[in-house]
Order: sequence, then C-alpha cells, then structure tokens
Amino acid sequence: MVREGCVEPEKIRRVVIPVDTSDVSRVAAEQGAFFAKLLNVEVSIISVNDTQQFMLSTILEDQIQKKKQTVLTELEAIAKHHGVASSTVMLEGNPAQEIVRFINDDDLVVMASQSRKGFNKFLLGSVSEEVLKNAPCSVMIIKEKQERALDFIYRRETRPIPSGPKPKRGSRTPR
Repeated sequence: MVREGCVEPEKIRRVVIPVDTSDVSRVAAEQGAFFAKLLNVEVSIISVNDTQQFMLSTILEDQIQKKKQTVLTELEAIAKHHGVASSTVMLEGNPAQEIVRFINDDDLVVMASQSRKGFNKFLLGSVSEEVLKNAPCSVMIIKEKQERALDFIYRRETRPIPSGPKPKRGSRTPR
C-alpha cells in the first residue's frame, strides 16, 4: 500500500550481475543473488569478452574465454544455492557498452568495482563508473576491500607470540 502523495517504487523484474574473473565479482554475485531472493526475481549473470580488441593470439584468447565461462558457471551455482532462478550470458565487445545494452529500465544491476586509480583508471577506464552513468536502471556497486586493511589484520593475527618468561608487573624490561 502506498501512502497518499507518495510515488510507488519501480518494480524490479531482474537482477543483472556483470562479472569478470576477480574475487570482488564473486562478492557481487553473492550480494546480487541475495537481493534477487529478497525481491523474488531471476538473476542474469553476464560477462563480456573484450579480448578481441587486444589479443593477437587466438590460443590466449581461447584460454581467457574458457576462464570467463568457468567463472560464469561457478557464479551461477551461487545463485542456485540461494534458490534463485538464473541464466548466464557471454557478450562480445566493450564491457561498459555491452552491459548498458543488455540491461532494461526495470533491472537492478549489482556489479563490482576494482577501484582503479591514476594511470590505470585513465588507461583502462572504469567499467562500473560508465555503467553507473549510462544505465537506464538502478546500479549497486560493490567496492573491493582495501588490501592494506586486510594485510594489517593478517599481519596482526599471524605475528609470532614472544617466547620466554613474562616480565613481572611493574618491572621495566631492558631495551
């Protein structure tokens, strides 16, 4: 029921999850499947093969294509684990353009961002940024966790415990 004077929210009919081979894409797939289950809608997991514009070797291109197809299959299993109907699609071309062409105005896009900065962002661009600017629907960006924070936690948890007798309370240890 919508209160008087309020606009009814748009009905989301599908969750689209664009993925690549990164770990943060797996997190986006988990989040997308979770929202699809809440919204009781299907999931479309898509990957875009953009290697043709860079590759000279068909052998290397085939290996990358197989890797992306494997990732699609693994991520589809995540959606099925959540009890969500899903499909996978492999597209060809510029990733941002193909994603925007694929989505509809009643979709919800859940995608990863790899937080490229500086020259890498200039050279490679930001697919998530382009999709966010040009999509006809809502877009949720899953950010990559900062490795520095994870490194700090890892180092803290794996720091060796000092051996030997403990100093007595109140006494100073020589430096």
